[in-house]
Amino acid sequence: MIDLAAAKKRESTGAKVQQTEPQFSKEQIVASDKYRSQRDLVDALLEEDKKYTIATVDKMIEEYRKGKVK
Repeated sequence: MIDLAAAKKRESTGAKVQQTEPQFSKEQIVASDKYRSQRDLVDALLEEDKKYTIATVDKMIEEYRKGKVK
């Protein structure tokens, strides 16, 4: 028989699995179809040795286009 109280306690004590967005290298992002029309901009904004999520790249492009790049 399943102990529902114990199962509920495990759920509430942090036995949660966090899913993270996949991260990609600069090379993978520059080569992707999604950024084909912005390839030069993406190539200039991203660093070689870092990994980026798609959301991060989109935000960087948006900030650049608004003129908020440091």
